[in-house]
Amino acid sequence: MTADEQEKAIEALSQHLKYWKIKETAKDYIPYPASWLRAGRYDDELDIEPLKKPELPFYATEELTLKKAQEVGVTPYAGEGWQQLRARISQKIKQLEEQL
Repeated sequence: MTADEQEKAIEALSQHLKYWKIKETAKDYIPYPASWLRAGRYDDELDIEPLKKPELPFYATEELTLKKAQEVGVTPYAGEGWQQLRARISQKIKQLEEQL
């Protein structure tokens, strides 16, 4: 490697380490250092955006259900089961969508 390539590799290493951490790259998929250097991977363009975890639907947990109920203006009834509350929330969402 030339001195310029060595300098590029050293500068790029911290970004690559950050990238692998953010992307939760399994150790098996992180290139062997010699292969990374030989292939010039230090010149790779990296997308350092964090992984976006899929958003759970409101009915996935009780906490999300209560949050959605408050958001759409549905008050839980005493003794009401989660299924009934979720059904009322769904009805309210449909009503709100129809108003648009």
